[in-house]
Amino acid sequence: MADRVHKEVALIDDQIKILDDELAALEKRRLEIEQEKEELNKSRIAALSRTAPINRMLPELLSSIFEYAVDGEDPLGTELPLTLVTISHLWRKVALETPRVWGRVVLKVEDESEARPMLRRAQAFLERGKVTPIDVFFDILQWGRNDDRQSMVKEMVDMLVGHIERCTRFIVRVREEDDVKAVLSTFPSRFPKTLAEFSLESRESVRLDMPVMPNLASLSLDDVGPRNGWTSEHLQHLKSISLRYFRPIQFDSFLTALESAKDNLEELHLSKCGFSFDSNTFMFFTTDRRPCFPRLRKIGITDINASDTDVLFDAIEAPALEHLFIGMENSRLRYFKFMDSDAGTSLRRCRVKKLEIEEAQIEGAETRALLVLLKAASHSLEDLSISGGELDSRFFHAMQVEPSMLPHLQSLSIKKLSEFTGRELLRIIRARQGRDGITPLSSICVERCRSYEHDVSDALKTMDIKFSFIPY
Repeated sequence: MADRVHKEVALIDDQIKILDDELAALEKRRLEIEQEKEELNKSRIAALSRTAPINRMLPELLSSIFEYAVDGEDPLGTELPLTLVTISHLWRKVALETPRVWGRVVLKVEDESEARPMLRRAQAFLERGKVTPIDVFFDILQWGRNDDRQSMVKEMVDMLVGHIERCTRFIVRVREEDDVKAVLSTFPSRFPKTLAEFSLESRESVRLDMPVMPNLASLSLDDVGPRNGWTSEHLQHLKSISLRYFRPIQFDSFLTALESAKDNLEELHLSKCGFSFDSNTFMFFTTDRRPCFPRLRKIGITDINASDTDVLFDAIEAPALEHLFIGMENSRLRYFKFMDSDAGTSLRRCRVKKLEIEEAQIEGAETRALLVLLKAASHSLEDLSISGGELDSRFFHAMQVEPSMLPHLQSLSIKKLSEFTGRELLRIIRARQGRDGITPLSSICVERCRSYEHDVSDALKTMDIKFSFIPY
């Protein structure tokens, strides 16, 4: 009995195997058919592409379009200025033969494990760029500490050596002092003439011999500075300076060196910097003469205490100042010397058109300080932006009952203030309408305000106001 059952099962197994073989053959044939279909689709697309008007465009014109695209936006942002898709052989050929396209390619290396394959691509892109200007963004801030790190950094730096002379922007973000030295060893003792913008960020306080910067227009340093103090050769041609994490002892000779840039300097950004040894003593030798910066239009200060801010604004004159940025990093807004007419750079003597206040705690007495600040700039202020932190509701009440305190205000931006409501905004708008000597608001931006009512946006759309809204 058992033998008959085993024979029957064996016959069934043979039949199942035959069916499995047939299914495998069918699956193989299905894959072959799908591959044939894919090839036919590619051929179809290629055939259709020959009829596309774009393929009748002259290669020189296509090349000009590519160059225009890559020269437009900053490639270090989230969106690349040019995206190539597979359209035709002509497009690919023209792109490969347009050197300027390959000087604006961004390669993101998240960690050192991805670096070696990316280095080969970067080398190819650099060689394709030939002699066209290039921007270099060197970011290894998030890399871990391991034995391979230094060798990888050296390989990346060595790859750039032959192309430094055509570099126009060099932005570096590193962690350790050795990384800074390895990267800067790429440069000769003088920066190349083509280099217009240099940015260096470190997570360790680094002092080093800075190269001479004869044609540099923009300099940004984060916890990095010259070992032997600042000289005019470092700063004299700069249009924009951004410094972070400098303390009084590190600012020796900075003001004198900064004065050498007076005919060019347009923007000055300082963050977490110190200018005084205490609240009363300025570290530099001072006289009645203050250096004047006639082209300085924007000053930004972030997380700098009131006494140090007073030192800065009392030490220089910036009669052309139009844009002031104050970042408080969640500290209280205080009275500043630039609110008074006696300071070297006084808002009462400047024509400040734009004021930005970010992450400030403005409640109670701080509200009075804000009103004094606005009063000092009231004769010229056109654009006011307040973002983050806390803002006393009495400020909005003052804007409603006394719109004349900012008679020329045209643009108002309120961002990340949880208690700001749409009803308050409507009252501010209506308080400025139809008033003699009061400019009505023409541009409003509201971003991520928790208490703001969405239905108010519909009412604003019916007014003659440019309105931008990002919900909470």
